[in-house]
Amino acid sequence: MGLLLMAALAWLKWGLDPWLRRKLEQQARTQTHGQYTLTVASLRTHLLSRSLHLGGVALRPATPTTADTLPRLTARLASLDLSGVGLLALLRGRTVPIDSLTLDSLRLDVAALARRPAPHPSRPLYQQRPLQLGYLALRHAGGRFGPATKPVGELADGTVSARDVLFTSAGATDTQRLAFAASWRALLRGPVGRLGGHTIKAQAVDFASAQQFLGIDSLHITPPAPGQGKPGAVRVLFTMPHAQLRGLRAAAWQHQGRLRADSLRLSTPHLTFWPPAQAPPPLWKLLAPVFKRADVRRVAIADGYLAVAGVDEAPAVRHLYGVATELRIDSLSQQAAARRVLYARTWVGHTGRLTATLFPPLYPTSIEHAFLNTNQQALRLTELALRPTIGPAQLNQYKGYQSTQLTAHIDEMRAEGFDFQLLSANSHVRIARVTAERPYLLARSDGRGPINHQPSIISPEAMRHLRAHLDVRRLDLRNGTIEASYRSASTPLVGTFGIAQLNATLYNVSNDPSRMSLAHPLTGTATGYLQGQCRAEVHLTTSLLDPQGRQHLRGSFGPAPFSLLNPMLKPTRLISFKSGQAQGIDFEEYVDREHIIGTVRARYSDLRINFLGYKGDEVKKTFFGRIKSGLANVVIRDQNPRPDGRVVTGDIQTPRELEFSTFTAWRQGLIVGFLHNVGIPKKLASKYGEADGGTPLPAPTDAPSRPATTADTPPRTQEPP
Repeated sequence: MGLLLMAALAWLKWGLDPWLRRKLEQQARTQTHGQYTLTVASLRTHLLSRSLHLGGVALRPATPTTADTLPRLTARLASLDLSGVGLLALLRGRTVPIDSLTLDSLRLDVAALARRPAPHPSRPLYQQRPLQLGYLALRHAGGRFGPATKPVGELADGTVSARDVLFTSAGATDTQRLAFAASWRALLRGPVGRLGGHTIKAQAVDFASAQQFLGIDSLHITPPAPGQGKPGAVRVLFTMPHAQLRGLRAAAWQHQGRLRADSLRLSTPHLTFWPPAQAPPPLWKLLAPVFKRADVRRVAIADGYLAVAGVDEAPAVRHLYGVATELRIDSLSQQAAARRVLYARTWVGHTGRLTATLFPPLYPTSIEHAFLNTNQQALRLTELALRPTIGPAQLNQYKGYQSTQLTAHIDEMRAEGFDFQLLSANSHVRIARVTAERPYLLARSDGRGPINHQPSIISPEAMRHLRAHLDVRRLDLRNGTIEASYRSASTPLVGTFGIAQLNATLYNVSNDPSRMSLAHPLTGTATGYLQGQCRAEVHLTTSLLDPQGRQHLRGSFGPAPFSLLNPMLKPTRLISFKSGQAQGIDFEEYVDREHIIGTVRARYSDLRINFLGYKGDEVKKTFFGRIKSGLANVVIRDQNPRPDGRVVTGDIQTPRELEFSTFTAWRQGLIVGFLHNVGIPKKLASKYGEADGGTPLPAPTDAPSRPATTADTPPRTQEPP
């Protein structure tokens, strides 16, 4: 017995370690059916301390190919240390308690995963070898997933630890545990992944389940190079120095498929994306493989940048700051009943400069600042600007017909009672009140070129064709200015006209059938000063859903000399008012898609006009002009009321020209009615009020050609100016 005991002790001291090493290597060959080879450089056991040390562990494929039921991988481990192993439980086949398991310097390269399950699947490993670890540590881990020439994922270095790991069936179903452990701590350095042709990498990823924290430093997403990647797919360029997710319930994410967190903060995110050829599915569908539902109490974005590339409009937002509360992402949160805005209960934020191009490349637009508060239903925009890139003659040449060039600026625009939830759910716009402070509009036209015979979209009836509902209860324009300039085909001189101190209020600006009808039309009032001298007041009534486009316009002009119209008429029509003083003009127009009818009553005195000519680069009186002036002044009434006290009223009877805007129709009616009021016969007045048939285009200029698509533009690496 003594000899047997001494032999057993000797074997335990000198024979156990080689036997265990051979056993491990043999078991690896058996489990993989000889397709993998496991080598262990050193193995030492310490029975008294119940510890085990492995050194120089390597797992390699034994054959050039492996079965499709096995992954193809290579693993190298510098050392493995076990301490506090429950030997008695191990011998009895029970759950083995282990104080600690430490793995150092692991390198794992996975060329491919198993393509199908094994024909005779075995029980999960946690059921075959149940363990209970007090502490688990993996230090200096790295590896690669995918082919060596083009890996899908890489990790430069990582450290992972876990406490109270219950590697059993009970541990797998415990909803308070994450991946069998009570807590996990991980720090990954230099992770790199590739998805959809994009490269995703970060400087560091820090995760602590006990502290409910996830942090990412220096995240970069770069799109595939031009010509590479799936055609028509979305492309993303994204950088973010820091992101922090706090209050993360990682265990709920694993067991319930629900991501819950207290706060998410994104610092200086910069996103430029190229939209796909086809509209992508909703966000909750895209994220369905990651989680069924996400709930974050607070999301903060600090100094963000967002741009859309690959489209000619090229919209961009700079210096974006925003805070969202009670963010929820799932299928129900997008429905109207959820009463959310972009998946959140409320948004509060502000931005720096916003830019885009309307009708590219003609009209670059910008907004200096935007302020948003969905809880207060408020939106404020400052310094709105629209600036043309080419002149009026170039614009005609570019479009192939006469077109008005616009320059616009609004100091501030405010929206009160903005239903952001309706906009988010159905793309409908409903606002209680919109106020535009100090709007400025410059309209420049060149009369050389043919007329565009397509119906104008600047008319009330065009609102019927909008897919989305627009509903503004009240629209106010405060202290606005309109300036107009026109270059006729007759002379190269430019005529000017302006309206100052423009104040307007419109009610029920809506194409919503439940809001707009003939019984409840749009109504409005506007006042201003023509050429800064003559006060004008206008009242409008129209239904934006009337297929006949019926409008009722009435108004008045205050006392003013007729000569205030000379800056426009003299250079463009070669007509000027020699004298004449208006005491007041009242008018009423009825407009539809076929006719413009109504009346004009002008009270004036000493009306005289001159017909002029253009010679030597200037407008001057001519012999034939004097003859025409004399004949005209005989025909027209020089005063109204007449000497007998009778007030003459002019009639408006002229066809509606649908290719021109509703503002042109109003002006046409006024001209026709005024000309008839001063004595011009109806037919001649109507003919004079109508637009001419157009002329040939002006001589070719340096107008830009139509822009080419920017879908294949190389990714921007810096924020545009």
